[in-house]
Amino acid sequence: MMRIKPHPCTVEFDRYFVSGVFEGMTHTDKMGFMTWDDACEWAGSVTLNPNVSYVVLELRNLKTGEVETF
Repeated sequence: MMRIKPHPCTVEFDRYFVSGVFEGMTHTDKMGFMTWDDACEWAGSVTLNPNVSYVVLELRNLKTGEVETF
């Protein structure tokens, strides 16, 4: 049986929906990434993508307490 190792960088983020069924709502979620830089790159890329129905408002590193806003 193969075991999946946890991601070394777990982040919590607030996403604000700019279109679709959830338009105008903010939702907080968690995701795992290999590095903080990977998480920031992902958040920036979805925030700038006009085909994504939400933007990331704030990203928080749950291990180090780092915060990035977009």
